[in-house]
Amino acid sequence: MGNEPTIITLTTDFGLQDPYVGQLKGAVLKGCPTATIVDLTHAIPAWDVVTAAVTIRTSYRFFPSGTIHVIVVDPGVGSERAILAAAGDGHFFVAPDNGCLSLLVADRCIDSVHRLEQPAFLAPTISPTFHGRDIMAPVAAALARTGDLSQFGPAVAPETIRMAIVPSAVHTAADRLQGQIRRVDHFGNLHTTIRAGSGWWNPALFNFVEIGSQRISQLVRSYHEAEPGTLLVLVDSTGYLEIAANQASAAALAGCRPGDPVTVHLLRKETV
Repeated sequence: MGNEPTIITLTTDFGLQDPYVGQLKGAVLKGCPTATIVDLTHAIPAWDVVTAAVTIRTSYRFFPSGTIHVIVVDPGVGSERAILAAAGDGHFFVAPDNGCLSLLVADRCIDSVHRLEQPAFLAPTISPTFHGRDIMAPVAAALARTGDLSQFGPAVAPETIRMAIVPSAVHTAADRLQGQIRRVDHFGNLHTTIRAGSGWWNPALFNFVEIGSQRISQLVRSYHEAEPGTLLVLVDSTGYLEIAANQASAAALAGCRPGDPVTVHLLRKETV
C-alpha cells in the first residue's frame, strides 16, 4: 500500500498465557514481513462480541490512515459465518461477521464491505478452531500488500452484516437515564453504556448517579479532582460515562460488575 510499513492492530479475547497471540502475529508477518503490529488488546472478555465492537469503535481513529484492524473475537469459529474485509474513514477492518463491525456500521464509518470467498488467501491448512491465524491473518497481510478489498470476494451492503445487540442508555423519565456497566477495567473503573451525547452531559443538570446502594454526586473532569478513595463520575477518554475512584477500585467500593444497572438522575430544567 506504499513505501511506509503498514500498521496492523490486533484485538482479541486470547489473553497472553497461551501461544495464540504469537501465532497470530507470526501468520501476519509470514504474509507481510514489513508490517508493524500493534496489540490493541488481547483482554476482551471471552466471546464478548459487544465489548470487541465498542473497543474498535472507540480506538481505531487514534491510528494513522491506512491502518488495518484485525478483530478476532469469534465464538462462531469453525461455523459457516462469513469473514469480512471492510473499509471506511481511511481505515481497513478484518473480522468475522458476528457483530464486531456493527457499531462502525451504525456510526456510518464503513463505506464498503467484502465477504471472503477466494480460497487463494487462506492458509494451506486451516484449523476449524483458529480462523484468526489461518484466515484473517493472511487476509490482513494481503490487504497490507495491495489495499484492494475486491480481491477477497463479493461486495455486500454494510447494513446487511450481522449487528450486535449493544445495550444503550434510555430515558425512563424526563429526569432519569438508565444504562448499565459495560466493563470493569484494570483499575476497577466502571465503564457504562451511557454516552456523553445521549442527553445527560450537561453539568448544570447533573444530580447524581445511582449504582447498587451508592449515590454518587461528585461529577469531575479528571480523577485528581476527587479526594483519594472516593467515588466519582466523569466522561472517560472514549466519551462514555465512567464511575471511578481516585486511586482506588470503584468496582470494589460499589460492589458492582458488568451488567449491573446504572441510573443518571438529572435536575429538572425548571429548577436550574
